[in-house]
Amino acid sequence: MTQPMSQEIIYQNLYAALGLTDSILQIWMTLTFAVVVSTYVAGDRFNRNLSWLVTGLYSLASIVQFTRFLGAAGQAFYYKELLIQRGFEPFPVPNFVSVIIAVGSSILFVAGTIGTLWFVRTVRKGIEAAEKT
Repeated sequence: MTQPMSQEIIYQNLYAALGLTDSILQIWMTLTFAVVVSTYVAGDRFNRNLSWLVTGLYSLASIVQFTRFLGAAGQAFYYKELLIQRGFEPFPVPNFVSVIIAVGSSILFVAGTIGTLWFVRTVRKGIEAAEKT
C-alpha cells in the first residue's frame, strides 16, 4: 500500500509540472523561430521537396510539443486540485489567472503553428511565382 503524498511532495510536483510547461513552450518557440528565420533567409533555396520536409517536420514537432504541453498542464491542474482537496492553498493566484495562462498558451501554440506554416507556404509560393517570370 502506498503512502499519500505529503504537502511538500505535492508542491514539488506542482512546481515541476509548471516548470515543464514553461520549458515546452520555450522549446516550441525556439523551433518556430528557427523555421521562420531559416525560411526567410534561405527560402529562395528551398525546393518543393525541402519545403514539404520542413512543413512536415515542423508540424510533427508542434503536435508533439503541444501534446506534451497539455499533459504537463494537466498535471499542474491535478496537483493544484489535490492541494485544495487536502485543505492547502496552492498559491495566492486566482483561478482565472491559471485559466488565462492555459488558454492563452494553447492559442499561442495553435495560432503560432498555423502562422508559421502559412509563412513557409507564402515564401514558397512567392519563389515559385518569381521563377515563372
